[in-house]
Amino acid sequence: MKYPVEIVTTLDDLMRFEYMVQTGKILPDRPIYSILAGRHAAPMRGRGLDFEEVRKYVSGDDIRNVDWRVTARTNEAHSKVFNEEKERPTFFLLDQSSTMFFGSQNYVKSVVAAQISSLAAFYTIKRGDRFGGMIFNENGYDYVAPKRSRAHIQHFLQLAVNYNELLPSRKTVMPNTKYLNEMLQRAESLITHDYIVGIVTDILMLDDESKRYLQSISYHNDIILIHIEDPMDRELPGNQSILSDGEKQLLWSNQKKHMGARFSTDYSNRLSDLIEKFRHYAIPVSVIDTVTPLEIQFISQMKTHLKKKI
Repeated sequence: MKYPVEIVTTLDDLMRFEYMVQTGKILPDRPIYSILAGRHAAPMRGRGLDFEEVRKYVSGDDIRNVDWRVTARTNEAHSKVFNEEKERPTFFLLDQSSTMFFGSQNYVKSVVAAQISSLAAFYTIKRGDRFGGMIFNENGYDYVAPKRSRAHIQHFLQLAVNYNELLPSRKTVMPNTKYLNEMLQRAESLITHDYIVGIVTDILMLDDESKRYLQSISYHNDIILIHIEDPMDRELPGNQSILSDGEKQLLWSNQKKHMGARFSTDYSNRLSDLIEKFRHYAIPVSVIDTVTPLEIQFISQMKTHLKKKI
């Protein structure tokens, strides 16, 4: 059965992000100094591509970095300091488990997650860095080692499509926390340092074990959590709804004991608490919805980011 691309994605649909990235229709041409930018100014100082400042000479400085003009003007030796540019491979964990096969309006979460991976992949190789990662569901995973080529990205995206196509046949919805933690454990053993690590999932499924893995990975890498949410995560529609886990049903009333308001408040509080907790670990959380096309959301978020930088 052929499904709309909003429900089951296709390779052609994911490959369109290559054109958007290459033509600058999504991302600006000038570098953005965030963890999405790929190459960045390294924390250590050394001889590199970007001049940073002039400071007084200290013992051990490379004589080739002496700024003779400033030295002559001040009668004190001064050295030039550079920021060294380093490679920043991107490693994505793409959740394609049954919990992601949900959407009440335009897209299902699993499709949006795959689109985000495509956008990140093409942006990464455009910056000259390597992209790879793991795609997983309840039955297993595929690992794609980080490489720097279009064919490699296409292979990763085809695997994402393969996982996406399995979701409509799922009869039950299983919590993904166990499988996500297994992927985080594997990622921790595969990733060395100076990686950009993207995790695309429903972050409300994270538990204490997940947080420990994330904190450990973040010691030597930059992590961004990308939370996919649907309007029904925040608010159940109408007055009454029939809810089911695939086996049992429940008649839900928004008005009864103010359950609708409590449902919305509980979701907002849980999400806010997680965002605040991860902020302490220097792990940003980006929230992407299933209603607005990804390219529009991303442009909006980048404009907000740039305004904060100006």
